[in-house]
Amino acid sequence: MQPRSSSAKSEDEVDQRFIEALRTQSPKSSLRQLNMDMLFNGTLYARGADINWSEDDPDVGVFSYVDPATQDLIIQDVTHARKEKTGTGEVAKGGGKVTLVSGSDVKDKKGNRIQFDEYIISPDMRYVLFLSDRVKQWRYSSHYNVWLFDVAAKKAAAISADGVGKLSMPPTISNVKFAPSSAPRGSPARTPPSLAFVSQNDIYFLPSPDHAPVRITNSGATEIFNGVPDWVYEEEVFSSDSAMWFSPDGTKLAYLSFDERDVPTFDFPIYNPSHWFPAQTTPYTEKTKMKYPKPGYPNPVVSAHVVDVGDIKEISAEQGAPSYNQISAAKLELHSPDPLVSAFAMDLDVDNALAGSREKRSARLVTEVAWIGNSDLLLRESNRASDRARVLHFDLNKVRNVNSSSEAHLVGDVVRRISTVKENGWIEVAQTIRPLGNTGAYLEVMPTAQGYRQLALFASATSADPVFLTQGKWEIDGNIKHVDIERKRVYFIAAHPLPSERHLFYVALPDAKQLSTYRAQDPIPLTDTSTGGWNTVSFDPKGAYYLLSSQSPDDPPARRVIGVDDRAFNYVLEDNRALRRISAEYVMPTKLYYNITTPSGANISVSELRPHDFDASGRNSYPVLVNVYGGPNSQMVQQKWQRSDWHQYVACEMGYLVATIDGRGTGFKGRLNRNPVTTRLGDVESLDVTEAAHQLSRLPYVDERRIGIWGWSYGGYLTSKVIERDSGVFNLGMSVAPVTSWRFYDSIYTERYMKLPTDNMQGYEKSGLHATDGFKHSHFLIAQGSADDNVHFQNSAHLLDMLTGAKVRGFRFRMFTDSDHSISMRGAYQELHEYLLSFLSEKWGPGGKRRFRLKDT
Repeated sequence: MQPRSSSAKSEDEVDQRFIEALRTQSPKSSLRQLNMDMLFNGTLYARGADINWSEDDPDVGVFSYVDPATQDLIIQDVTHARKEKTGTGEVAKGGGKVTLVSGSDVKDKKGNRIQFDEYIISPDMRYVLFLSDRVKQWRYSSHYNVWLFDVAAKKAAAISADGVGKLSMPPTISNVKFAPSSAPRGSPARTPPSLAFVSQNDIYFLPSPDHAPVRITNSGATEIFNGVPDWVYEEEVFSSDSAMWFSPDGTKLAYLSFDERDVPTFDFPIYNPSHWFPAQTTPYTEKTKMKYPKPGYPNPVVSAHVVDVGDIKEISAEQGAPSYNQISAAKLELHSPDPLVSAFAMDLDVDNALAGSREKRSARLVTEVAWIGNSDLLLRESNRASDRARVLHFDLNKVRNVNSSSEAHLVGDVVRRISTVKENGWIEVAQTIRPLGNTGAYLEVMPTAQGYRQLALFASATSADPVFLTQGKWEIDGNIKHVDIERKRVYFIAAHPLPSERHLFYVALPDAKQLSTYRAQDPIPLTDTSTGGWNTVSFDPKGAYYLLSSQSPDDPPARRVIGVDDRAFNYVLEDNRALRRISAEYVMPTKLYYNITTPSGANISVSELRPHDFDASGRNSYPVLVNVYGGPNSQMVQQKWQRSDWHQYVACEMGYLVATIDGRGTGFKGRLNRNPVTTRLGDVESLDVTEAAHQLSRLPYVDERRIGIWGWSYGGYLTSKVIERDSGVFNLGMSVAPVTSWRFYDSIYTERYMKLPTDNMQGYEKSGLHATDGFKHSHFLIAQGSADDNVHFQNSAHLLDMLTGAKVRGFRFRMFTDSDHSISMRGAYQELHEYLLSFLSEKWGPGGKRRFRLKDT
């Protein structure tokens, strides 16, 4: 083992430091003990301070925010904000602070204040959308009432499918966005803003604040979605509530439609309809019904469309509301091409997998839609197994649907084909395409031939071959953070130099004439890569400033605005100084980072929490609680501040070691680390965790009789697979909201890694849980919410049934009434963690120097 602590000390150095500290420590520490309430009541929560950058203000570094006391909507630039807060520095020319909207003016037509949840400022900053009365649906989706506020007139008007000034109750709008404008602010060519919104699964376009909404789609229904994703696409593809995208000039709107009529329905009961008060159960339960595709069952059928809202806007201005035929003439359906008969073998294989039959066409997934120019659109589609994909290009200049009363169609051209069949892997779902202004070129984060996600440039929308701007055995995390055409820079966050870290980098954009001979460059870091830690960033759209949030295991998040050209500009938005002071009053575990090489040859990442009074001499023995998630491309070992984490209490108050383990299949270590889990989920991961824990058990200060594991969701599944192994290493497992059979989870996630059940029947059988003697030989706990829309309670019921059949009697089970996957309904979240603590106390008692047993709660 080669440990690495947050201060980059070796294990021997760290252990010696603690031994010396214990020798000189007074018998009674002046530090206060942690308690469960303070972990959940916000005492140790880091304060956040975000910036909502303004793209359309002519000045740089301009942002907006809502004053929490007055609900005023404020526009300010960063130089003025720094001067106002610190009294130092100069305010930039044109800088200042303006109240764009007074909270007291945001009223309905009866004069009642509107309590809004979100706001969106129009491109010309003359209007603001206020979203109120939020009704949550799934993880990312909600319904709202939407108000269009005229800044000059100081009036708000409700927007609904029925028109401007007409309110719909209950709220029905699930997606709303202003169209961008290509004309500069203040230009005579700039017309009043238009917007699109989705109400009851149909798309409406508002040409201007003075016009009535135009209904773009008419198919919206309970089982047909336009412009918003259905449950499975929201959860597994877009991680968003939106499936519509304006072109850069705002004249066209691309959108997806989802038809889930053939998707089977899954329902679950709601016992108590109250979100806050217990014991309100009704005599007859309500049921939540949802379309939820499972492996091998029909997926929603997705289709792609474009509507020329520029034409609709012109018609509305000239004649008023457009006719049905005029709306149809402005619409275009995007079709996938047939397989190329003369294609190469790999190309034909990919084509046949996506378009070889009507059934395959209807089963394909659409995972990305991206505008490269005002008339160039890219669409990425894959097969159900996510091991073959195509990137299609649609040139909208090729189509003119004049005087037609029906929607035209356009067949795309295949510009790229991707296959991971030979390497036995999968194509990760991501939306990372980023156009390079109006050049026609674009950037994308994609895997290299060596399997590491790096930054690539495509010279045009029809280019097939990427030019990689970066290379190396490290990976970019997420999307490109900013593209600065003027400064010729591309910014991104990468898990580099270590997978557990995140740092901000940039690379220079090459000129077009350099591409044929270009070689990938080493990225330039903008954060200190020698100290580890975790950084996130958001950029001023004009590229002059960025908001950097930096944290480490020892330091709470500090958020500051930094100048790109003037590196001396440093405006501290929030340093969490108060939190640092409060935290220092309480005992705090030490965190180590290291790797373990297992007998199977796997390189395992581990982070370890040690009690504040840890004794490495071996005189005291410590139980080890292993914390896992382990899902494909996930990561748990991260150099973050986690002071309010439950594991801090387990380490300091229970006297346990807490080891978080990332084995094979997890992210940010390249394809060779990810791919071994393909078609065999749970097998490789449970082996890695077991072998890593076995090595930990041999350390002199570890109590090998008390090694346990716990996890949530995929981590609950992996916990159960580890216990199933009956290895003799673990004697305790706590499984929260686990998948217990991959036949029960959603199709898009499961088939990406396990492929279709008809092609991998043995894999599905082996990857499911089995009631082996491991459950008899371990202290086992299972807990889940009864209203889990993600991992259905069916999974726990299945495992309980198997345990009954196998006569396993010593396990503990807890259902949390009406809680979803987060287990947070009516105080359930804290109660769950106290329940887990009670179980640990009962089965293991204290560890290390502790000589007490927690009372049952």
